[in-house]
Amino acid sequence: MRRLLAVVSVCACAGMAHAIRVDLGVYENASNASLSGIDLWVDVLDAPGPAIDFVFHNDSTASSFITAVYFETGPTELSGGSIVDQSAGVAFAAPATPTNPAQPAFLWGGSWAGNLASFDANSPSPTWGINEGGLETLTVRLNASGTNASAVAAALNADPRRWRIAQHVQGIEGQFSVWSVTPAPGGLALLGLGGLVVGRRRR
Repeated sequence: MRRLLAVVSVCACAGMAHAIRVDLGVYENASNASLSGIDLWVDVLDAPGPAIDFVFHNDSTASSFITAVYFETGPTELSGGSIVDQSAGVAFAAPATPTNPAQPAFLWGGSWAGNLASFDANSPSPTWGINEGGLETLTVRLNASGTNASAVAAALNADPRRWRIAQHVQGIEGQFSVWSVTPAPGGLALLGLGGLVVGRRRR
């Protein structure tokens, strides 16, 4: 375990906590499923406690449903892990099955270090997962010590990767499944692998 999430200085403003979007990219697609219309992301924001909330979204226009989410072990500033909100039609619980996500390749940060926390959809997962369309969300809260949402989002977006969140996404093109991870690297397009990056919704 190591400190990865040193506090990032941000403007102190009254009102609602500022959410920082982090996109997820597909790193495992063994069936070569079409990723057209797939749009996966997580909002990172400060929460009482102190804590950090992670709000998972599936804004895809193509058939898909998120069935599991994984937080990689590593940062000593984060601990615990609990579901604090899930929209109607979403029902997740800990821990996730399978125990770990598919192993990422070197380009995606190398071997998964283990789980800080994990959650998956109740059976049947097509019913209780986070379905496409952008109307369903899952919010997971991690305890935070000496860090904030800006620092956590920066670590998730770092290149090379410093810390990761992964997802299992199923129901693509009917029966295919893929694995996604943070961040969705823009540099992949320069390597001729841009097709592996999920689409980004403009806000």
